[in-house]
Amino acid sequence: MLLEVRDIYSGYGKLTILHGVSIDADEGEIVMLIGANGAGKTTLMKTISGHLRPTAGEVRLAGERIDGLGASGVAMAGVGYVPQEQNVFGEMSVLDNLRIGALDDPDAVEEALTRFPILAERAAQRADTLSGGERQILAISAALVSRPRVLLLDEPTSGLAPLFVDQIVQWITTEASGGTSVIWVVEQNPEPILRVSQRVFLMEGGQLSDEMDAGSLLEPGRLERLLLADQYSPTNTGPSPESPREKEQQ
Repeated sequence: MLLEVRDIYSGYGKLTILHGVSIDADEGEIVMLIGANGAGKTTLMKTISGHLRPTAGEVRLAGERIDGLGASGVAMAGVGYVPQEQNVFGEMSVLDNLRIGALDDPDAVEEALTRFPILAERAAQRADTLSGGERQILAISAALVSRPRVLLLDEPTSGLAPLFVDQIVQWITTEASGGTSVIWVVEQNPEPILRVSQRVFLMEGGQLSDEMDAGSLLEPGRLERLLLADQYSPTNTGPSPESPREKEQQ
């Protein structure tokens, strides 16, 4: 496996959110991460990306431990991370956001501008003036121009118009076909991502409660029943410090 997360415990200060979580992703694989609000999905993404340091367990990339490198070290090792919120430098231009992500690789920047002409049209515009869909495309582009081996996506299509969702799904599928591993957190409108994923991990109460083949969830209504059962599980204690409002306070 390219990415291996083994028996991770992590959280915020004295509050432990993750309790022995283990997941993995191989080269070119798209893995969905689902679960009710507060299940620990965002905490897991922050831990893998180095924004949180686990209190136990390990994260390995191509066999090498990266859990002690910090966010910049994990990024340099080859892990790109697109958080759900605050994922662009709003006061900077679109072009400068891409340049920072690409570490001044002009070819990578040009590829991003060619792939999405809307970014080229907005190149001199401040990132915080973009629409929601445009901002998400910029955030993903800024992560991909560093040519990561693993891409972590935390709800990049939440609240977007279907056209933007389709563009992002097609784009990520193309990246995966080139060997990039993708771990994709999904809460809203999971079907388009499910159709291009290989496996699905279900999180509940800070733990991994199930792993399934993505194709097995394409039966109409099955995914909804699974998520409904998870939402009302006795072990699901409700929102945790990773709800959107509380995440901003972390």
